[in-house]
Amino acid sequence: MECNLKLQGEDWMKKQILIATGLAVLSTSAFASKARLEALGQNDDRGSFYVEDARNVFRNAAKVNTHKNYITTEWGTASNTTDDSTTAPHAEGGFFREMGSFNYGVYMGSQIDSQNSSRTAYQAHDNALDLFFGGDMGVQWGARVHYANGNTENAGTFKKEHSNFGLGLGMMMGDIEGYANIILSDESKGGAAAADKFEANGLNLGASYNLNGTKIFVDYDTDGYDDTVSGAKTEQTYTAITVGVGRIHEVSSTARLNMDVKFVSEKDETKTTTTTETKETTLPLTLGFEADATSWLTLRGSVSQNVIINNREVKTTTTNKNTKANTTNVSAGATLNFGKLKVDGSIGTTSHARNAAAQSENGTLALDNVLTRVGVTYWF
Repeated sequence: MECNLKLQGEDWMKKQILIATGLAVLSTSAFASKARLEALGQNDDRGSFYVEDARNVFRNAAKVNTHKNYITTEWGTASNTTDDSTTAPHAEGGFFREMGSFNYGVYMGSQIDSQNSSRTAYQAHDNALDLFFGGDMGVQWGARVHYANGNTENAGTFKKEHSNFGLGLGMMMGDIEGYANIILSDESKGGAAAADKFEANGLNLGASYNLNGTKIFVDYDTDGYDDTVSGAKTEQTYTAITVGVGRIHEVSSTARLNMDVKFVSEKDETKTTTTTETKETTLPLTLGFEADATSWLTLRGSVSQNVIINNREVKTTTTNKNTKANTTNVSAGATLNFGKLKVDGSIGTTSHARNAAAQSENGTLALDNVLTRVGVTYWF
């Protein structure tokens, strides 16, 4: 009997390992979209600190070794006059493939840190190209190169031009991950006048450690620009420091919960003839879920809110302090599974008016317009 119990115990352990392995494969290779990350309450541009998604290659380039052999498209407008957002998504997409012991990727249209909403009088950051390359030599490593270039020169007017060059580096070794994303050069020449100039900068550094399934992470992010118009300069700088923990709890083989809490310290400073400084200190809590409703449908959602710490301070010639209002946010989304083809989208963001310029969250489940911010991925 003792022997039978031992064998049953070993069988049970084997089943648990197989389930865990299956879930790991599912969570690391099945999804790749901004809509999914938004629905789970995560960052949609650089990816999540702890939820596995192919978007994470923009945070840590070494993830190119984890997420490979797929082509993905994010549906949206080709306009570059505003930055990509939930309500006004931009078109982008790419291809990732393994090549022997290496992995590579080509991605077009990413507008992370593009600053286009601030450089409206200049040649926009447009037609961007990201190239990824990585491998595993005991330590998984990856690199990303970002390039964008454009110009406008009409007869009888001065030339407007823009160029951008950025670099992303990442590594993963066991439970430790680290990354750096740097804008090496970002310059637009020619605005309202030929001598006007816009120069942007950016630096993103971070590391994480997986402690028994709980991801502990720290992230430093800063960006800004100098905008010189008719000899007068405007300087803008944004800095954010994030320290947090996140965990995914496997409820069953078809359902997962994601939970995270972060301490976030932000500072936004604008200098012209006067200085405006905004500081925010918050503690956002996010609770999310993802469940396979059927073999062809995955549903997900989340709720997030600043808890306990929720402070905002604006300083100009005077100082005003308040708590941030309306921080509760609910998001939802779905994936339609057609074998290796995945169609992701957001739910509940359809405007009451179907001809609205932008989508909005208003608690509507519109059966004639179920999914917005659509992303389509094919895995091979």
